[in-house]
Amino acid sequence: MNRRIGRTIDAVLNPKNYPPFPGMTTAENFRRAWQDNPMGVLASMAHAAYCEPSDMQRLFNGFGAATRFFESRADNSPVIRGRQAFLAVWTDKAILAFRGTEGSEKIRLRTPDALRSVIARIGWTLPEELDTFLATDILDDLNFMTTAYRHALVHKGFLEAALDLWPAIEDDLVALCAPSRMPVFVTGHSLGGAMALIAGMTYPFARIVTFGAPRVGQDIHRTIPDPSRHIRYVNGNDPVPRIVPSFYPFQYRHHGEQRAIVDQHHGGPNVLYDHSIVNYAEVLRETLPSET
Repeated sequence: MNRRIGRTIDAVLNPKNYPPFPGMTTAENFRRAWQDNPMGVLASMAHAAYCEPSDMQRLFNGFGAATRFFESRADNSPVIRGRQAFLAVWTDKAILAFRGTEGSEKIRLRTPDALRSVIARIGWTLPEELDTFLATDILDDLNFMTTAYRHALVHKGFLEAALDLWPAIEDDLVALCAPSRMPVFVTGHSLGGAMALIAGMTYPFARIVTFGAPRVGQDIHRTIPDPSRHIRYVNGNDPVPRIVPSFYPFQYRHHGEQRAIVDQHHGGPNVLYDHSIVNYAEVLRETLPSET
């Protein structure tokens, strides 16, 4: 059996090196994929958020969608930087995808001791390949600080990352999607999943679908009371959904309906490879059709 491309270090750190919709080029390809397996498509959308905007514009033009791309300037934060998202708009729906942090953007520092102590408490040994990657992908400070937002408490860094892009995104949602009242879906992987959930606290998306997302805060159910509006995928032993602490005094909690997936046919759960959005998409493309 051929090894999955998603089960490599390069796929974990640099998903932009791999095509998000392999073998798909036309609007009819996309229409059939969305009809048969929308969750697999949303995983591929979360993957596409990592790719070069010019390449994705050409791809989605072929899929019959107009695209808008959003990017912040790199800031002075030691962790979260270079936030990106893109919006694809068809005549009957739109999908907003937030990007997580790439390995190519990693910073020259080791995972902070505070984060390493959390990992040790959980009982893991952190692979060296993920050392800096997890530092850049999860925390913007060492204190897990929360801030009030929309009747909940959320991670301050995740909130700042989402709101950094939000004004431009909201303008396009109002201009392109609101007039026809089309359903708009939001997705993202890792940090992008955290940003997608915060976006879902801000705008009435038809569905929030996240992949390998960390815990975002507390009491988010007060803002999004229906957990089925947020589908949260966790692949095997992906460490990121468990790495922001839930124990006292931090008490972060997951929101939404968890759906666990496992790559049964290519070695089973793996703490190193299971966070790869390439692997999430590969696994979900092989699953049975799922509802949106």
